[in-house]
Amino acid sequence: MPIDPGRRRLLKTLVASAAALPFASRLALAGDLQVPTDQALFPQGVASGDPRPDRVLLWTRAPAASGDVRVRLQVALDPGFTQLLVERDLLARADADHCLRVRIEGLAAGSDYHYRFLRKTAGGWRSSRHGRTRTAPAADSTAPVRFGVACCQHFEGRWYNSLHALLADPPDFLLHLGDAIYEYAGDPAASGERHIAFDDAAGAISDGAHGNPCARSLDNYRQLHRIYRSDALWQRLLATVPLVAIWDDHEFANDCWQDVATYGNGLRDERDTQRRRNAEQAYFEFMPVDIDVGATGADGAQAVDAGLLFPQTRLWRELRFGRDAHLFLTDYRSARPDHPIPEDAFPGGLAYDEAALREWLPKAVIDFGTVSKLLLPYVDQSHPLWPKWRKPLQRALNRGYRDAGLDKRAAARRVRAILAAPIALMVLRKLLERYNDAVPGFMHAPLPGRDESGLPLGLPWVAMGKTGLFAELGCRYFVVKDSYDLLAALRDAQGEAPALGQAQAAWLRERLAASDARWKIVASSVAMVPMVVDLARPDLEAPPLYRRRFYLNVDQWDGFPRQRRALLDTFDAAGGVVLLSGDIHAGFAAQHTPRTVEFTLPAVSSTTLHEMSSNSAAADADNAEAGKRMVAALESLLLEGDPGLRYVQSRRHGVGTARVDAGAFAFEVTELPATLCRTCHYEDGAAVLAQASVRRFAVDAATHTLEDG
Repeated sequence: MPIDPGRRRLLKTLVASAAALPFASRLALAGDLQVPTDQALFPQGVASGDPRPDRVLLWTRAPAASGDVRVRLQVALDPGFTQLLVERDLLARADADHCLRVRIEGLAAGSDYHYRFLRKTAGGWRSSRHGRTRTAPAADSTAPVRFGVACCQHFEGRWYNSLHALLADPPDFLLHLGDAIYEYAGDPAASGERHIAFDDAAGAISDGAHGNPCARSLDNYRQLHRIYRSDALWQRLLATVPLVAIWDDHEFANDCWQDVATYGNGLRDERDTQRRRNAEQAYFEFMPVDIDVGATGADGAQAVDAGLLFPQTRLWRELRFGRDAHLFLTDYRSARPDHPIPEDAFPGGLAYDEAALREWLPKAVIDFGTVSKLLLPYVDQSHPLWPKWRKPLQRALNRGYRDAGLDKRAAARRVRAILAAPIALMVLRKLLERYNDAVPGFMHAPLPGRDESGLPLGLPWVAMGKTGLFAELGCRYFVVKDSYDLLAALRDAQGEAPALGQAQAAWLRERLAASDARWKIVASSVAMVPMVVDLARPDLEAPPLYRRRFYLNVDQWDGFPRQRRALLDTFDAAGGVVLLSGDIHAGFAAQHTPRTVEFTLPAVSSTTLHEMSSNSAAADADNAEAGKRMVAALESLLLEGDPGLRYVQSRRHGVGTARVDAGAFAFEVTELPATLCRTCHYEDGAAVLAQASVRRFAVDAATHTLEDG
């Protein structure tokens, strides 16, 4: 390709700068260009990330048995490395697991560059695989921008065949929406090269009920990144296009918030700041995310400073791609508050008693009478039968908490707190019935009467579907919608902390308002799509207590419906947004407002939403048949659950590709059968894509209307 005068000046400047560096033995520009590749010296390949118009971050790992390793970086205009721009000696440090992060500046906008890392061995110089990267176009460029989108790539027992769709026609860059690794190992279904066992087994922890070992130590998290980055197809893609990445939960812990995991569902304190920092340190060592997490040396190499990690980390950032595309990258996990329904909440306990409801409902602009049908009667120690109930309740609750795994002292402490507070009548009655079933007749406790008139009304946790002492159901998953919406309104009236945190929320609001791009694109690791299923549909024949509307998953933005509404208003005020999201292992397209559209990506390889739902339904023996009917109808239920939804699929894996120009935002999703991820098809991409289906969409620039493409 001819070099224009501007590029010639750039080339001259960079080569002169490189020549001024002291090298032990410079490679000649002739004769030494065809350096043999040696994957064993660079087993995780190469990658680039966060392209700006004038710079990009380059990455590799050069392991050794001990000590630091000298590595040479070359950047050129051509794949043959005859037009060399940069040649630089670097040090892959042992204390960074021999990972290198190198920022290369002074590049030309919208241009391809080729790079490789070299090591000198007894047999001469050896090279990493060759990488290609591309800088972002200049701010005034009107050229179309094309990028891939992916998320959720579980490794154990699974293969990344979905990535063939991106390698067949490489985009300008890849946007990854999180879950690039999963923190657990030891999947019993995995075998051979896709099985993971932690080297530092003592440094790992258990996820509790499932018995899976999960990363905790820095070595655990580094090992996961090393193994995931060993995947041949993932390496090929990262060597072909630059990566723009955010994290979700599994880079640290499932359904996490801040530095808190949720494996035990409240059974134990799972706040672990050091674990969070270990996860972040490994993430930044291995992922080419160009944010300042440590000092940058004169050679451009970036360190990862543990003192700058959680809670100081600022993953959220923005990238501009020409005149038309402005990408805002958000972080949903690092600052968000706890899930609004505590996993360890006693089902009969009250989120709000009647006095609190009468105080806060007017501030939420809600009339007590209009929501009274969502409320349940409760009793407290003033009830005349309380003296006869106290001892049976104490025994029943103690047994329940001991059976759940608490020791005698911890169980007694929880029971004392429960008996000192009001209890929902229906839960109290159920406890007493179970107690009476377990003891001789002379020990029976009197049951409360059926007449509920005169009792105060409150909002107990059981009204939201929580029935277990330590449970994710009725807490993070499968939550009664109307009762949860009431809880969310009350929490909002009391000033609930922003899910994005104060600083990030203000940044996003201000930067969206200031952007002059035609397309404002917000990357979110979790979906804003409402996932509502109405089990009152007659054909489902659901048990009577289930014939209501449920949120499928409130770990996502359904958990903060008032904040979501405020964000959508912010998006519309900025002229509208295209949201790109992941996490839920299903594909969605939605028109949230007249100006804001969302595309949710299916998983690259992780268990599909349909399969996860099927497994959950099968585990509930009492309602298994009804569960099967619900799962069979899941996609139609979700479509009916929100008028903004235009497309739902829950059974396939896939990746997306966006093409952005002045006239439209075009988006297509290439979807593969779920069974295809269970075997390796890396050498025959054409055969894989022959089994794919492609769904195309478009968003018109003038109207922001979502249409089939």
